[in-house]
Amino acid sequence: MAQKTEIPATTGRSVPPGPSAAGPTRRQVALVCAGMFLAAVSGAVGLAGGGIDFGPTITGRLPWHSPVLAAMALGLVVAAPMGTAAVLGWRRSQRAPDAAILAGLALIGWIVVETVVIRTVSWLQPACLAYGGLVLALGFLLRRNGRADGHRAAGGS
Repeated sequence: MAQKTEIPATTGRSVPPGPSAAGPTRRQVALVCAGMFLAAVSGAVGLAGGGIDFGPTITGRLPWHSPVLAAMALGLVVAAPMGTAAVLGWRRSQRAPDAAILAGLALIGWIVVETVVIRTVSWLQPACLAYGGLVLALGFLLRRNGRADGHRAAGGS
């Protein structure tokens, strides 16, 4: 019979088994996604309600010259995936990493298409591209680490 031998860690301390302590938790990613969800809903309401006015040139470049249609698209393409990722992350769902990846890709895609359609660049577009990249990266980190919640191995909260 083979005997099990414990090899001491090189740092002189034991390393607890389980998920890595580094990296985001599902709830942290949920909060990041919730932030963009609120921003997208606010933008959609502003567009549909007339509080955000692009002016005649940019409005003329929108499909059917309709800010209301643009608001609906913003809600479907950005707010819905971000909201879904936020809820799944808050509930610590195993689907949260994939939802975050999808939400990040949707935001990045939205900004690329928006820039092509309106043919105007604002400071908000690079900021949203970076935010989409952040959500995408957090989703991949969640997937890699497989962290189910924010509890540390030592019983922290």
